[in-house]
Amino acid sequence: MNSFIFENQCKIIFGDRPISDLTDMLKSDGAKKIMLVYGGGSVVKNGILDETKSALNNAGLEFIEYGGVSANPHLSHALEGVSIAIKNKIDYILAIGGGSSIDAAKFIAVGAIKNQDAAYHFKTSTPAPHALPIASIVTIPATGSECSFASIIRDEKTGLKYSLRCESIRPKIAFVNPRYCLTLPKEQIAYSISDILSHNLERYFSPQDNVVYTDRLLEGAMRAIIEIGRKVYTDGKYQDWAELCIAGSMAHNDMLSMGRTEQDWGVHRIENTMLSGMNNIAHGQGLAILFPVWMQYIAKRSPDKVLQFFNNVLGIDGIDSGVKALREFYKNLGLKTSLKEMGIQLEPIINKIKEIYPTNLSLGFYGKMNQEDIIEIFMNA
Repeated sequence: MNSFIFENQCKIIFGDRPISDLTDMLKSDGAKKIMLVYGGGSVVKNGILDETKSALNNAGLEFIEYGGVSANPHLSHALEGVSIAIKNKIDYILAIGGGSSIDAAKFIAVGAIKNQDAAYHFKTSTPAPHALPIASIVTIPATGSECSFASIIRDEKTGLKYSLRCESIRPKIAFVNPRYCLTLPKEQIAYSISDILSHNLERYFSPQDNVVYTDRLLEGAMRAIIEIGRKVYTDGKYQDWAELCIAGSMAHNDMLSMGRTEQDWGVHRIENTMLSGMNNIAHGQGLAILFPVWMQYIAKRSPDKVLQFFNNVLGIDGIDSGVKALREFYKNLGLKTSLKEMGIQLEPIINKIKEIYPTNLSLGFYGKMNQEDIIEIFMNA
């Protein structure tokens, strides 16, 4: 286990509580003029946006609206949001929705600071020293962006995704009411479960020794996510949603990363670029395709951790049987587990891999993929 400094400034307001709990905290935090950042679909139809605006008005907080955030949020839309935030002298960003809205809010929060180019920081992964304070109202418990120091934006012109990781963009407040998730459609539930599980998997697959404690925490978390996820997908009761919501936040707030400097994140990197970036599919869907084939491929040279996962989390011995069981879990959530099922052509992906990944690449820590490995994984996907 490595030495570390752990910090997470995000306050979680959890449960079926009134939004006034959030507005009280925003006022205490000095918010005066707020930008609401949201998508425009479910938060409008289910009344959460109106509920939020009413609470802000009752609290005497001034705000403007900026809707239209898409899944895999677009760079051009986020840049427009920056201009609007600067023009209106916004001092606080409030995202309403899932990871896409929160990630777009983080981009805007960086760009709204004087003399700070958000596109530069994202495209170069250069930490931004400052950002406007961010809060979120979570309606989809998938990415954990409400508590994380990471954000991803997609250049819709090129299909490339850019990420930024720095403490300045970690939200200060997360309002997590499981009631807001009760009307999510089945496919969105499946994407959420896959995404939450993946954040634990990326942390779990580490080559480090002496991480037994966090290994067991992660294994317990993943067993719970699989158990809870099945219940939520089948019945969607409030108490099950409550557990899935907190699992989503905990999966990406860095508590399960302590002492684990060498986390893998290779599957996330190639999914973000080749599937949700290049093909604009749901991130959780892309991860369901890649994780089983990645485990089977990587286990040929580094089987120990893969076998440990299958044994301690799925209760299965053997690589092939473990991969089959993991795929069945995804399939039972209605997710596709191959490129063919998604109608995604292989040749453009291979061409893009050769274009953007150098032959001497070493991607990930446990898996350590080079260009040839990535091509092979997609050929088997």
